[in-house]
Amino acid sequence: MQRPIDGTATVLAAENISKSFGGAAALRNVSVQFQPGEVVALVGENGAGKSTLLKVLAAVIERDGGTASIDGHPYAPQNQRQAERAGVALVFQEQNVSHALTIAENIMLGRLRDFRGFGLIDWTELNRTAQEILERMGAEFSVHDDIALLDLGQLKTIEVARALALAPRFIFFDESTAFLNHVEATRLMAVIAELRRQGIGIGFVSHHLQEVFEIADTIVVLKDGALVGAYPVAEMNEARLYELMVGRDMVGGLFPRRARMAPGADVLVVQDVATSDGGSISLALQPGAVVGVGGLKGSGGEAIIAALAGSDRVRSGSMLHSGKAHAPRQPRDAWRAGIATLPGDRTGEGVIAAFSVLENLTLATRPRRAGWIVDRPAMRQTASDQVAALAIKTQSLDTPVGSLSGGNMQKVALGKCLAAGPRILLLN
Repeated sequence: MQRPIDGTATVLAAENISKSFGGAAALRNVSVQFQPGEVVALVGENGAGKSTLLKVLAAVIERDGGTASIDGHPYAPQNQRQAERAGVALVFQEQNVSHALTIAENIMLGRLRDFRGFGLIDWTELNRTAQEILERMGAEFSVHDDIALLDLGQLKTIEVARALALAPRFIFFDESTAFLNHVEATRLMAVIAELRRQGIGIGFVSHHLQEVFEIADTIVVLKDGALVGAYPVAEMNEARLYELMVGRDMVGGLFPRRARMAPGADVLVVQDVATSDGGSISLALQPGAVVGVGGLKGSGGEAIIAALAGSDRVRSGSMLHSGKAHAPRQPRDAWRAGIATLPGDRTGEGVIAAFSVLENLTLATRPRRAGWIVDRPAMRQTASDQVAALAIKTQSLDTPVGSLSGGNMQKVALGKCLAAGPRILLLN
């Protein structure tokens, strides 16, 4: 049963929120409500509008239409600082901690003026207040620890503590567990559960549905920027949720059944390869196969991807690609050998924000008529094919990628790889 949006006893209510990027609608008249002591999980495919909705409500980006209210009073912040003053804070997906500052300074970054007197900062009081916030969250480290020794989960806890220092009534988590390992993510989930017990309303975006079912009270489903519905978690299961998210049932599985491939020669062989991080790995890859490389951050997974992609050096061992030695000195060598890489940092490495959708999708191909003459019609056809295949939401091929939603940026980054027709696709 869909939960009605009625506005009773709500901390934050949003009605008919709309937002477009480069002419492509990211949110279409979405209405949602949040209540104190409740976790509302926003779910949907890439480009569904989840992160966009949280960023609009936290005034990180400006909405195009719709209204919002807190306890019935208009809520229309012009920037993130005004949203924080109104009691709404956002914890971003990307790491947002400075290693040049102490733990306490990072936590109290938005409140340093509160500890200033006669031109000086009362560091004792600042450290005491920051420590109280960490203890309130159940953190297992203190403000006196070395920030350089903290893991990613602990650094994310500092970001949550910074939000908590602003005395918010509502905290949004935008894919905050995306770059955390299982232990780190579990620790952050415990922090979120504690904040809920303290009466803080939580907005939670995650692509890990097990986290959604673990922590959420209500699940809000978005599809193509529109609201599908808001459902109590007790009335939802994974099969039903997948169906609502993607618009089809799971008969035979969410994805098409993998085609059976005839045994063939290995397209890639990695033998005792040691990389710059000191790790060593061996693996073999056949056409049509998927090989997963797992482990904690720093255990060698990212380094072997970088070595195959030509962005990290190999200290020892050998790599064979289609029976021939593979020793790329730079990423261009790997691309020319038919090995495409989708980096983990889509904005820093995956796309060029100032370039158009067309230019990004054809960066690795650039079809030419003769010599150095670029075949513009072929470029547009290649880009159009990827836009259609990946359902990229964009007003036109000439729209700057930086104006797209995060999910559609990711699709452009993937489309760039696929447009090159690689024999091997590396996903970091």
